Amino acid sequence: MNQLEKLLLRAEHVLLWAAVVATGSIMLLTSADALLRYAINAPVTGAYEITEKYLMPASVFLGMTYAYRGGAFIRVTFLVDKLPAAFKQLANYIAWAISLLCCGIFVVATVSQAVSVWSDGTTLATINIPAGPAYWLAPVGFFALTLLMLIDLPKVGKGEAMLFAQDAPNL
Repeated sequence: MNQLEKLLLRAEHVLLWAAVVATGSIMLLTSADALLRYAINAPVTGAYEITEKYLMPASVFLGMTYAYRGGAFIRVTFLVDKLPAAFKQLANYIAWAISLLCCGIFVVATVSQAVSVWSDGTTLATINIPAGPAYWLAPVGFFALTLLMLIDLPKVGKGEAMLFAQDAPNL
């Protein structure tokens, strides 16, 4: 494992733990909101917006590299599995290239959206918290995923690419 891979793995750990904390926060905030709403008719102000704009995107986008590393992305392999080895390898390269292209497009699109919302100074509806920082969660996740996919390229030809992994990752 080279230095870039080690650095990316450390960044992946940070992103994964941020996603775990966000997921736990969703659970706690939603439970507190429901409890207070029904027990004393005083819901947590802004709970829905914080969950929707900050916590859910963090849970999804910051955990993408972990999902990629563990082979959790959807694959339809019934046709590719029946191909001869050379065609299977070609199909894997094509799948990897299309995935990387999509990732790159998502990075550009989400950065554009984040810059737009950041410059508008948009705030959440019920509380005066800026929405801009939340929009940077998607580009961070997609950028990390793009880097991981680029590092994964040499493994595609060997059939060891994380994109085609069947097991959960060992982090």
